[in-house]
Amino acid sequence: MAYYLLHRNQPSAKRLLAKLSRLSRYVATNSVTDSDVLLRWGAAEESDPQQGSVLNTKDAIARIASRVEMGKFLRRVGVRVAARTTKFGGVTTFSRQYRIPMFDLVPIGCFRSDSGANWASARISRVHASFDEIAVTEDKQTRRAIFLATRTLHALGLDFGMVSIGVGPKGLLQVMDVTATPVLEGRMLEMYKDAMTAFMEREEQARRGTYTVTLGSDVELMLRNPQGKMVLASNYFTRRGRVGCDDRSVNFDGKRLPLLELRPSPDPTPNGLLQNLRGTMREASERINRANVEWRAGSMPFRPYCTGGHIHFSGIPFSSQLVKVLDNYLGLPLMAVEVRQTAGWRRPKYGYLGDVRHKDYGGFEYRTPASFICSETVTTAAFHLAHMLATHYRDFSIPDLYTPNVQTAFYDGNVGVIRPLIQRNIETIRRHAAYSQYREYIEPLFVMIEQGRTWNENVDVRVEWGIPTQRTSVKSSVKTRRAKVAGAR
Repeated sequence: MAYYLLHRNQPSAKRLLAKLSRLSRYVATNSVTDSDVLLRWGAAEESDPQQGSVLNTKDAIARIASRVEMGKFLRRVGVRVAARTTKFGGVTTFSRQYRIPMFDLVPIGCFRSDSGANWASARISRVHASFDEIAVTEDKQTRRAIFLATRTLHALGLDFGMVSIGVGPKGLLQVMDVTATPVLEGRMLEMYKDAMTAFMEREEQARRGTYTVTLGSDVELMLRNPQGKMVLASNYFTRRGRVGCDDRSVNFDGKRLPLLELRPSPDPTPNGLLQNLRGTMREASERINRANVEWRAGSMPFRPYCTGGHIHFSGIPFSSQLVKVLDNYLGLPLMAVEVRQTAGWRRPKYGYLGDVRHKDYGGFEYRTPASFICSETVTTAAFHLAHMLATHYRDFSIPDLYTPNVQTAFYDGNVGVIRPLIQRNIETIRRHAAYSQYREYIEPLFVMIEQGRTWNENVDVRVEWGIPTQRTSVKSSVKTRRAKVAGAR
C-alpha cells in the first residue's frame, strides 16, 4: 500500500514529504493500485488516477479556484458566506476570526484571533502570529465554527484544507475563505504530519478487516390529534430514555417539546436493530395509549419542525471517504422516495449532504435522511443498506455529486436530474458480491425508486408497522380469558 502526494513544488508540500517517510511524490508514471492513496496538494494539471483513493480530487480543487464563484455556490447550498460589503454599503468587518485546519473531514486544530479585521480580497492560506491555538471544544461559538467549517469543506467535495471563518455582528458566523493548500510551518506542519500518520495507520488496519460495524439509530416523529393539530411529545415523555423528546421546543421556550424520538439499542445486525426499534415503538405506544393520537413522520409533519432518520455507526473509523459513500449510495436513494414538497421545506437547513455528528461513544451519526420510519419497507432497506456500505465502503467508487447542478437538484428535490446517478449507484450495489446477503431487504427500495413511488407521510406510523394503537385494559383481558374458558367447557 503506497501513499502519494501530488504537488507543484510548494514549500509546504516539500516539508510534508520530508516529515513523512511513507509519503512519496506522485508523478504520472507512477503505477497506482486499488489499495493506494493519492493526496492532491492544490491545483495540478495531472488527472486523478483511475485506481486507488484520491483525497481532494481535481474537480473539488477547481471549485475553490475563484473566491467569488465559490461563495455563490456555497450560498446556493445553504452555507453562510461573508460578502465584501454590508447591505448598507460599508466594508464587512469581523470582531473575531477562526482558522480551522481539517484532514479527512475532521478538525485537527483550531486557531482564534480577537483582534478583528475587515474583509480582504487576498486569499487566506496562513495562520498569523495574532492567532492563538484553542481546543476545538473551547466554547459554544467554537463548536459552531467547527460545525460550519466541516459542512463547508464537505459541500465543496474536499477532504482536507483550512476554512477561515469570521464572526460578524450579533455573533453571526460566516465563511471568509477556503484553501486546500494551507501554509505548513511550525504547529500547522506538526498537525498535518500527525493527522496523515494517523490516517495511514487507520487505512492499514481497516484493510486488514479488523473492524466490526455496529448500527444504531434515532428516528423522530410527531403526534397529531383528530382535528389535525400538533400534540406535544412532552405531554407524555421527558427528554431522556429510549423513548424521549428532541430538544427543539416551541418558540425556543425549552419546555414545550413537539418531537418524539425513538432511540433503539444498537446492534451489530440490521435485523437486530429493526427488532429493537419495534420494541421502542411498542413502549411509546403503551405510554401514550391513545388510539386517536396519530404518529406522523417523513420530512416535516408540522411546519416548521423537521423530522430526521439518523443512523449511527460505531466499530468503524470515521472518514471522509465513508461519508461520501453514504451520500451517494444511501442518501440519494432515500431522497428519491421522499415526498418532494415536505423534503423541500426541510432542506438545505436540515438533512444536507454529509450531515454528520460525532458522538461521545466514539462513533458518528449520519443525519442526511428524513424520518424514513413512515415506511417499514424503506426503514428495513435503510438499515441493511447502511450496514452493507459501512462494511464494504472501500469497494465503492465515489461519483462526484458535489457539483453545483447535482447539489442544487438535491436540495430542490429534482429527482429527474439526479436519477441517472441514482440508477448507476443502484446497479453498482447490485453487482457487489455481498449484495446477495442483503437483497431481499434492500431490493424493495430499489423497486420503489425505479417505479417512481414515494413513501406515504399521511399514514399513522403505528398502523404501518402493525403496532397496537392502544393497550388492552386489564378488565378486557380478564373477560377475554373467562370467555375462552367458558367456551372450552
